[in-house]
Amino acid sequence: MTKNGTRRTVISTECEIGKVSPKIGKENGDQLRTVARSVQVLELVVARGSVTLRDAQRELGLGHTVAHRILQTWTHLQYLTFDSERKIYRAGLKLLWTGMRVRAALDNPDLDARLRRIGSALGLTANVGVLDGRFVLHVARHQTRYAPFHVEIGSSLPAHATSLGRILLAFQPQRAVQRLYGGEHLTSYTAATISDLPLLLADLQAIRERGYAVSYEMIEAGTASIAVPLREPGGRVVAAMNAVGPSASFDADEVRGRILPTMLEVAGPPVQLPTLLSGDLVPTER
Repeated sequence: MTKNGTRRTVISTECEIGKVSPKIGKENGDQLRTVARSVQVLELVVARGSVTLRDAQRELGLGHTVAHRILQTWTHLQYLTFDSERKIYRAGLKLLWTGMRVRAALDNPDLDARLRRIGSALGLTANVGVLDGRFVLHVARHQTRYAPFHVEIGSSLPAHATSLGRILLAFQPQRAVQRLYGGEHLTSYTAATISDLPLLLADLQAIRERGYAVSYEMIEAGTASIAVPLREPGGRVVAAMNAVGPSASFDADEVRGRILPTMLEVAGPPVQLPTLLSGDLVPTER
């Protein structure tokens, strides 16, 4: 995660090290742990740009032999490259090619057209995001002159501190949200960030009732956003769209009179997301 709260992720790991379902045998459990460790190493390289052997050991709690073997395996498969002079591992050609194929799968002319309408009508940067655990993953973006914090397609921000994330959490069962954040500290990015689970649950209830979420300086001072849900043809909320700009542009009259009506109109028609992004938004088991 960067200083401003951005988390960049190419692959999401559902299997946590040391946590294997009792329904899975010991041999399969060992294999799952091995795969999980390998993917976590790859994710670390993607998130940081480059890592050393010591980075992998320290950040992921791996032993020297295990970390070295994983890094060497990814390098042999050309998913990573190794700079022998600086002793660092970076993304290789196969990893970059995989990322390009994933990006191509995310291309959605309908979403792009909607975001351009938001930018043209409101002069605000617009994004589409889906829920990825405790983060919201940005899958489409139209940037205007105002770009408050570093966000790009494929990057993530903490769901509890953003309008995109909170509108998506609002349409999840309360028990799923409690399970998602149970025992987790809600990081405060500004004085306005909701950092208490009961307060977050109350906020989500209010968002669900009114149908939109507003964020005033929750993740960055001077920045505000408003988000509305995007629904598939069957009516299920599968994504969300927001508009982002300076806080001064989001006074109550502007939100009610111009921003919200435009957002609801643009978000109204059902959306079709690629299979890559379909399925449950919140993992039911971790």
